[in-house]
Amino acid sequence: MLRNYFTLYHAASELNEQLSGGYIFEIHSQDKNEITLGFVTIDGRHLQLIVTVRSQDFSLSTREGLNRKRRNSAGIMSRVFEQQVTGVSMAPNDREIRFSLDDGHTVVLRLYSADTNVLLVRNGQIVDAFKDCRELEGTPFDDDTRGAAVFRSLESIATSKSLFVQKLEGSGHIEPIENRLSAILPGFDRRLARRLVARAGGEEPEALYQALAALFYELASPSPCVIEKPGHPPAFSILEASGDDTATLFDTVLDAMSHYSRKMHSHVHLHEKADEVRKELVKKIGKAEKELASRDSAEMEAAAGRYETFGHLLTGAIGKVRPGSDQVTVPNLFDPAFPQKTISVKPELNIQENAAWYFEQASKSRKKLKGLLGRHAKLRRELLGLQYSLEELNAAETPDEIQQLLSAKPSPSHKSTGQGGKNEEKRAPFRTIPLTRTITLYVGRNAENNDLLTFDHARPDDIWLHARGASGSHCVLKGAGMHNMSEIRRAAEIAAWYSSARNSGMVPVIYTQKKYVRKSKGAAGSVIVEREKVVMVAPREA
Repeated sequence: MLRNYFTLYHAASELNEQLSGGYIFEIHSQDKNEITLGFVTIDGRHLQLIVTVRSQDFSLSTREGLNRKRRNSAGIMSRVFEQQVTGVSMAPNDREIRFSLDDGHTVVLRLYSADTNVLLVRNGQIVDAFKDCRELEGTPFDDDTRGAAVFRSLESIATSKSLFVQKLEGSGHIEPIENRLSAILPGFDRRLARRLVARAGGEEPEALYQALAALFYELASPSPCVIEKPGHPPAFSILEASGDDTATLFDTVLDAMSHYSRKMHSHVHLHEKADEVRKELVKKIGKAEKELASRDSAEMEAAAGRYETFGHLLTGAIGKVRPGSDQVTVPNLFDPAFPQKTISVKPELNIQENAAWYFEQASKSRKKLKGLLGRHAKLRRELLGLQYSLEELNAAETPDEIQQLLSAKPSPSHKSTGQGGKNEEKRAPFRTIPLTRTITLYVGRNAENNDLLTFDHARPDDIWLHARGASGSHCVLKGAGMHNMSEIRRAAEIAAWYSSARNSGMVPVIYTQKKYVRKSKGAAGSVIVEREKVVMVAPREA
């Protein structure tokens, strides 16, 4: 339901409450499919709105703090920087969230599944765009506000059985029921229509109407949640989860969308890594099978036997024949059925020297054969291990199972520059939790592991976290700065979860840069922390 009209309607309402009266600070992009709108609220807080385009897996998410642009980022729509936001609204008839600015511009988030974009509009024309700017700049902006708003239109149908039945019967009977419902019910897509049919238990109009009447009030008063099932990507919904689903509930739609985005980024990142490892395993399996098939040990054994036989036959013919050319014919002592055997020889050598040369070739062939058999045995062991690893990875369902398998294998893209090389990567034996594409949290497993994480793996500017007044894991946040409050808060929730205060309602978690953490003289894992800040969070599993 990420791009469903009703989800976006409530998101727009929440954004209006937070941003109206504030101003746009900056707009920039660090990814070709992602744009970040930075706002300052009326009470002085920094809030970022991240819009992902051309992806079915992401939509909107928010982040506290100020994430200033990097070198590889591009500023966008700079003409509206520092402009006050006079209001945030949902387009009456479509999936567009509009930010009205005091200078007459409107920033439009067009959130269609196949054509998501961020537009800058003024006086009925598109003056800038995040995607396809050249094609869109200067074209008219269709600000069609004719007709009743979606919620009002849906309410009239959801509160009148006769109107619903009339519209349903007028939709014909050729199309599937979900297509007919999505055509007559404002704001409904086929996915929501399928949900309605499932609740009704069939296509009977009376049951469909009763299900719609109940569903309308759920859409009007959402219960935002993120649903997670082993082996499946996370799912977002503003409807109550079924009893079989494990759902995390949120107070606001924006909070749920942001949590979903973090979970989906983690899911995508984990499965991308798994796909890389899977491709590398398949490549290695193919290479091992090809090498095993390329060299025939039986042929090498036969060659060695042939060389030895030639040596014996030439030895038996010493003094009886003389090499006058590159071939000699000698008595065949090993096969009475063929009394004569013609053997290739080196004319410059006598018969005894040719016999010695053949014995030497037989010895070399057997040495090669021994090495080949040893190599084949090693390859078969490696092949079995690779095939078992691939089967394990294919069978893994939960993120923990996949992460455990990936942690046991070196990254396929890892390239060592040699022992002690400056660019040599170290595989850390810590829990690894990606929060975004560029920000990762590392969690220690025990006291000794905590020391390793904090004083060997962490860099001075990394963010260090720990539950205050409780024993637990050291946590190190890489890729973030002290201004990335959304990621710090999420990391703090995880740090609280991996502490002895896990079962508390709210837990104080300290955070600071790692350079302000030093070892104490106590047991392993004991530290002295300076310049720490504290954030109160509810413990939440990664």
